[in-house]
Amino acid sequence: MRSPRFARDDRKAAFQKTLVIVLSLILISGASSAQELPIPSSKNAVVISIEHSPTDGPEVDYIKKNFDFGLYAWLSFSVTALPVAVPWHSSPVTVDSGIADFKTKGNELVLAAKRKGVRLHLVLTSGLARGLAIYKDAKVEDIRNAQWYNDNKLAADDQISDPAAMETYVFGTFSRYARKMRANLEAKARAAMRFLKQVMVDNPETLVAISGWGEAEMNKGRLNNKQNLQDYFCDYSPFAVLEFRDWIRHTGEYDDATGKYKGQGFRDGPKYKGAAGLALFNTDFGTDFKTWSLKYYDWSLLDDYDAQPEDSANNDPHRIPLSSYSHGKMMPASGPNFIAGGFDPPRNMTRADKFLNLWGEFRETLVANFARDAARWASESGITSDHWFSHQIPADCLFGSDPDAPIKNPRYYSSASPISTADVTPFGSPGATIYDQKFPPDIFPPVFARTTDHALPAISSMSPVWAIMEYDPEGYLPGHDVPQSSPEFILDQYMRVYEAGPTLINFWRWRDVTEEHTIKGMNKEIALRSFIRRIRDRARSKDLSVVFAPPRVTGVEATFLSSPPAVEVKMSPKIWEGQPWEWKVWGDFGGFEIFRGAEPGFPADAAHLVAKTKDDSFTDTAVSPRQIYFYKVRAMNSKETPGPFSAEIKVASGPADRNLE
Repeated sequence: MRSPRFARDDRKAAFQKTLVIVLSLILISGASSAQELPIPSSKNAVVISIEHSPTDGPEVDYIKKNFDFGLYAWLSFSVTALPVAVPWHSSPVTVDSGIADFKTKGNELVLAAKRKGVRLHLVLTSGLARGLAIYKDAKVEDIRNAQWYNDNKLAADDQISDPAAMETYVFGTFSRYARKMRANLEAKARAAMRFLKQVMVDNPETLVAISGWGEAEMNKGRLNNKQNLQDYFCDYSPFAVLEFRDWIRHTGEYDDATGKYKGQGFRDGPKYKGAAGLALFNTDFGTDFKTWSLKYYDWSLLDDYDAQPEDSANNDPHRIPLSSYSHGKMMPASGPNFIAGGFDPPRNMTRADKFLNLWGEFRETLVANFARDAARWASESGITSDHWFSHQIPADCLFGSDPDAPIKNPRYYSSASPISTADVTPFGSPGATIYDQKFPPDIFPPVFARTTDHALPAISSMSPVWAIMEYDPEGYLPGHDVPQSSPEFILDQYMRVYEAGPTLINFWRWRDVTEEHTIKGMNKEIALRSFIRRIRDRARSKDLSVVFAPPRVTGVEATFLSSPPAVEVKMSPKIWEGQPWEWKVWGDFGGFEIFRGAEPGFPADAAHLVAKTKDDSFTDTAVSPRQIYFYKVRAMNSKETPGPFSAEIKVASGPADRNLE
């Protein structure tokens, strides 16, 4: 009888032997079951979009020749400022013809991209925060269509004296309560989106992405980068202030039963309606308002807002034309435009309290709604969420700022555009300008200010489909001799972005007026070539060692050639039937193995292997006349992992019975 100790040893040895067998089987199975090469799609490819016009043919040709794009790295070009405009005094029913210039430019860009066989990404600008000339007439007609600073100025003292101030410095309000301007914005946006949707249907391989609105933020024209909390910030347009009031109370357009924006008001708002609600609001927020009427320039949603703008007349009783604007004198203490004890947002950002936080939340809500409304219009026009991206400024993350820090980046307070405003799901997908800056060490000792540190994890958590806009791994401070990092170092930054999982990367930009953001001829170009080579065959896998197994070879044909006797075997150059992708584009393609036998079902072993080739045809001269042969083909990857065999092809090496399968 064996002792218990020896029995335990036997069991241990048996277990170890079984474990070795199991592990061996797992290893053998893993070695022979590599994942099959997936068909490229927007779900597994990365759109490598370079900010440059596709109409510049020589540069497009240079990029196509010198960059090794592949199955899952798709070349695109981004045009990041395509304005959408219709005349201010035009009827909404004629808006389709009113955007004729936009359509012409859009068609020109799409046609240029299509001719060159590249993709296209367009960024639409609204005219409110970018392309300010678009709404000059609106701001001249009624300055409430402009953003007002907290001192009720439209711009800084030196800016307002510029004859081009309305086109250069004065932003348009994002307020939904600017009803005439919002109607113009929505009408032209919907018309542009209907047009672009049809262009996408007609050119699905060309126009692959649209963004809007380009970098929506509040006016930053009086930003002081030397301080965080700002002296001057927007938006105090009477339109925005009345919207703030109704957003708080769930009244007006935010009424939960009848409002256009029902269900979108402040989360605690319904309890603040009426006189009793005002008293409660004063208690909750430490204010002392005597009335819900506005302190400055009170107005009502009952006012005529000129819903038919075809003529130059505007009968809005509270309209404030630019001719009535008095710089520095728009905060009256008496008269018809002043109500003592009236409702007003906080105007000092340096004195933080609960009411200021509420105003800050609303300012960010204005910006977020502006981006979200555009995405909703796009969705309702038929543009799917994976083709529409927002294009926001992540102001709380800019230049390495920590969004959780108690004091944030100055741009955050100025623009009211944290990265959360990029989240336009489910109507569209998030996108944001995210670039890093490199400084001389004497100016900024850490050298790098990386927006990517906080912005990438934030935006990638919003949706599996997202875009990084205007990306630069190291912008160089203008006016300073900032040395380039090595291509290897820059490549590491590109890989950080890739590992975050974007669908589209808008590389900013191919050529700049200075070297601040230039790619061409810089180490960024060298790094970008290496980056594309690394990811082109990986289908967005973060495991860059993955090599996919080939799919089944299709389209195999065998034809007898009589003089001298030979059989020509042809394979389809396409990897998949019905798809444009060719074997030669796959960087891990190892070639075809061609097998021949004299009987159907012959063994595909070394004795029957007649050729290895990367060409999609092979002429087999080792055949005899008046014989029947059978062929089958399989593809190999670069690690010599074979794919499944093609269908077996029968051919007679004689004048009869040829090409029979």
